[in-house]
Amino acid sequence: MPIKNRIMPGIAIIGASLAFPALAYDIEQISINGFGSVIAAQTLDNDEVLYGHDNDLSFQDESRFALQVAAPIGEKFSATAQILARGEDDFDPAFEWAYLSYQATDNLIVMAGRQRFNLYKYSDYVDVGYAYHWIRPPQGVYSLPFSSGNGLGFLYNTALGDVDFNLTYKFIGEEISDYVPSGTTGIAPANFKTTMSHLINLDFTWNDLNFGANYGLVPELSYEAEAFDTLESVLANPASAGLPSAALSQAEIDAVMAEVRSDDEKVNFFGTYIGYDPGDWFLLAEYTYYEFDEANAFSDQESLYVTAGVRVNQFTIHGTYGMDQNDPSSSVYKTVADPFLQALVKSAVSQQEEDSETYSLGVRWEVESGVALKADYTTYDDDINNGADADLISAGVDFVF
Repeated sequence: MPIKNRIMPGIAIIGASLAFPALAYDIEQISINGFGSVIAAQTLDNDEVLYGHDNDLSFQDESRFALQVAAPIGEKFSATAQILARGEDDFDPAFEWAYLSYQATDNLIVMAGRQRFNLYKYSDYVDVGYAYHWIRPPQGVYSLPFSSGNGLGFLYNTALGDVDFNLTYKFIGEEISDYVPSGTTGIAPANFKTTMSHLINLDFTWNDLNFGANYGLVPELSYEAEAFDTLESVLANPASAGLPSAALSQAEIDAVMAEVRSDDEKVNFFGTYIGYDPGDWFLLAEYTYYEFDEANAFSDQESLYVTAGVRVNQFTIHGTYGMDQNDPSSSVYKTVADPFLQALVKSAVSQQEEDSETYSLGVRWEVESGVALKADYTTYDDDINNGADADLISAGVDFVF
């Protein structure tokens, strides 16, 4: 049996909550499923850090365990809850999903509650490592602040000739208190909030070809970093930081901070992907881009990856190329004449600047249905910050039950 065909039942188990039969309530109709990953990783040199890993071997940061419970309510409704414990959060359990779904028609499901913040191809099951061939999906695309939000979701699926068609619309928002922007170092965690956002996904499957497009509109995004307060204080009193500069006027400070702070900023997300998978081999490419309507300390980001693999008996051997380019969304530092203060402001708006490439090779061994062993080697090369270059080796086991 091709490995691809063994993977799909596992994914179907995780998504089974969307396909309950219309039966009267019975305790036997309650389903309990789950998934988990035990991942070990470390960089190859003492001064290298990548994806939260350093040269000390760690089994905790990317390991996770989840339980999902789903139960039908009458003929049209069902309730689903998923509790996920992540190693990076010391395995403190948290609700990743908690929603009520309503089968409005044969093709339309309406969901209310906590559900996936599905921006890209793998967003719906990014935590289910068993569902993909990597140890982790390409981080330039999938290092989002959070994976779930609260609100409404609409899922419509149908067939148009030989093409299976899925349309998803979600209206959700989320807030977390410990966010650190990707690509930054030495930044204290801070509150990150998105107001109710619009997410639209179109997915098509035609024989062995699958392709899709995604769009997200976040009307208001806020990031309450204490570093911005420190910057504002230094601009008003450079001597407090040991700088020989003259203080800026309050009007100048206000103008600078208006383009540094991330207060209710509007951002647009775009993504598209195409994949071909006849069974013995596969090819997949995904491109994502997001940009802010107004300048702030977050960068506009462009990412893509291309991955391919071959399946030989129980083994999948794969390789991936990734590119990430983050350009500062603000150039307000150019308005500051003093070189010391200009450097400070430039640092604030360039924390996420990145022009990097990643290459990875990996193998997946399908031990048996529901259990997969994996090993990956990834090398990261940043043309702007050579100090961020790193090599990472990872291995682990993913399972579903």
